[in-house]
Amino acid sequence: MPERRDVGPEELLDVAKDEDRARSLHRTLRSLSTGPDPKLREMATSVLRGDITAQEAFTDREYSAALFSGAAEVRRAAEARSDREAREAGERFADWQQEREAKDERERAEQDTPGHSAAKRPESPIRHR
Repeated sequence: MPERRDVGPEELLDVAKDEDRARSLHRTLRSLSTGPDPKLREMATSVLRGDITAQEAFTDREYSAALFSGAAEVRRAAEARSDREAREAGERFADWQQEREAKDERERAEQDTPGHSAAKRPESPIRHR
């Protein structure tokens, strides 16, 4: 079993393939580690602590089932909303995405600055009911 530690985005490059995707995956894992699904919380926390690798998590049967189950739930919710709700969600997502892109740019710029501090992550446009 790997040594326990705090895994950073750079350690996710083997599955993410580039730095932007690695940062996005790291943010997603942080979000899942505090989310409502216990199996996804367990998986994300295990990866972030270094108990298992991201590759091991994504190929594990139980964790894969939890990921696909969550995706199916999102799809069903999207199909059930009205045109107005879909339009409003699209607008919220576009705003959120712009904020995320700006944050990514700041993070890239800060990587070259010694002693940089982590900025607060923007809140997800997805609202749990």
